[in-house]
Amino acid sequence: MAEKEVIKANILLKLFRRGKIGGAHTELRNAMKGMKENPKEVKKAVEELNKEGFLSAKQSTGEIHVSLNSHRIQEIKEYISKWLDILIDLL
Repeated sequence: MAEKEVIKANILLKLFRRGKIGGAHTELRNAMKGMKENPKEVKKAVEELNKEGFLSAKQSTGEIHVSLNSHRIQEIKEYISKWLDILIDLL
C-alpha cells in the first residue's frame, strides 16, 4: 500500500515541478516516463489520482493529457511532503 502512495506522490511531484497545473497539461506517457515501477502500476496510480481529484485528465490530440487540479495545490503539496519526506516550503 505504501509503495503505491509513493508512486502517486512521485507522479504528483513530477507534474508539479514541470508546472503542469490547471490548463498546462502533458501527455500521460510523459507523466509516466522515467518511472522505475511497472508501467501498469503507474497507470493505475494515475487513474486513482484522477478519481481522487488530484489530477485532471482529458482527451486531447488523440492522447490522454493530465494536469494537476489547480484548486487542490495545497493538498497536493501536503501529500507529496507526507510520502516523500520533502518539506512543503521547498516545493
